[in-house]
Amino acid sequence: MINITSILIAIIVFISLYITIVWISFLHLYEPRDPKKKETPEVTIVIPAYNEEKGIKKTIISAFNLDYPKNKLKIVVVNDGSTDKTRKIVESLKKKYNFTLINTKNQGKAAALNIALAKCKTELFACLDADSYVKEDSLKRMVKHFEDKNMGATISSIMVDKPKNLYEKLQRMEYIIAVITRKLMGFIKTLSVTPGVLSVYRTKILSKIGGFDEKSLTEDFEIAMRLKFYGYDIDIETSALTYTSVPASFWTLWRQRVRWYRGFVESHTKYRKMFLNKKYGFFAYFQLPLNVMGILLLVGSVAFVSYGSIINVYHIIRRSMLIKGFFWSHIFSLTSPKSFLLGQNIKIMVPILIALFLGILIFYIAHKEVKEKIKFPFTIWAFFVILPILTVLHWLGALFGEVLKTKKQW
Repeated sequence: MINITSILIAIIVFISLYITIVWISFLHLYEPRDPKKKETPEVTIVIPAYNEEKGIKKTIISAFNLDYPKNKLKIVVVNDGSTDKTRKIVESLKKKYNFTLINTKNQGKAAALNIALAKCKTELFACLDADSYVKEDSLKRMVKHFEDKNMGATISSIMVDKPKNLYEKLQRMEYIIAVITRKLMGFIKTLSVTPGVLSVYRTKILSKIGGFDEKSLTEDFEIAMRLKFYGYDIDIETSALTYTSVPASFWTLWRQRVRWYRGFVESHTKYRKMFLNKKYGFFAYFQLPLNVMGILLLVGSVAFVSYGSIINVYHIIRRSMLIKGFFWSHIFSLTSPKSFLLGQNIKIMVPILIALFLGILIFYIAHKEVKEKIKFPFTIWAFFVILPILTVLHWLGALFGEVLKTKKQW
């Protein structure tokens, strides 16, 4: 009789091995690009803001502190109908800094960006979230990528600003690893995300393809997918560091990730014609299927590990009830490494070890790439054990929301 569980585990192991080998080969094949663009094109940096009184001042000041010719840099703040002190703070800053302030009724971030895009006359158009700030040399490093005429957008390396609690520290590690994975995706021309924390677009291309989708849950991901749909490239400048605030509690992280993942589903559904379409090459045959398989692999791995853990706990409880003194003798008994290994379910342990190996490798390389120290020992354990479980819960919340057609909230 065919064991369905064994087949599913074998599939997970195969996919894990495939992904591991492919990504490691990319790491070895990667050759850094050497952009030679010396001229500095005119850039408009747009800062959309809705109730951002806590961080908007730091964001604006960081934009003015950029090491970039002031005569080629225009800064626009779009106050999207804020009801707090955002407008007052921005207006007070206008007395010292020369920038444009546009006050509108609340229509959402995408609409705020489109209002600024309609007035933009510069070669490049940049978006900077109002809860973020940029390093002085970030923009100068990013514009060099636009010597490639097919370059639609370039993104920065996003770091978490001063993480304090466990949730923020987990996201710090997640964001650092995202840098190296996006670098590899940029290398093979499959990068398809343009986060709001300083992404730079070619204005003509952005206008040509219709600007930002005002109905999308994740306008930054949707516009990136649209750029790929129309054949344009996206790259990352890993040396361009930017810093952002992140959710600091379970529920704020839940709302953010469920929105992100529903936006992911929304955009992949919208641009489903790219899947396995030879017109889009490696992006269609590798990256898009991997996007879907990665989710299934994560959910499957967490499900099998959880199942194995529950079974083990069940047996311990059952034997403790039937055998006098079993529980305490089991807890305090010293198990030899050989006995421990023999007692494990190899079918479940193999995919865990593969994922762990890949995670540790990427973890180390990513920290080295952005010159960040590996710290927070407990958080490292939590990153490999707790974060995958949280991520699966976020995905289940997003998928239930899509299936049940619940109201989409920003």
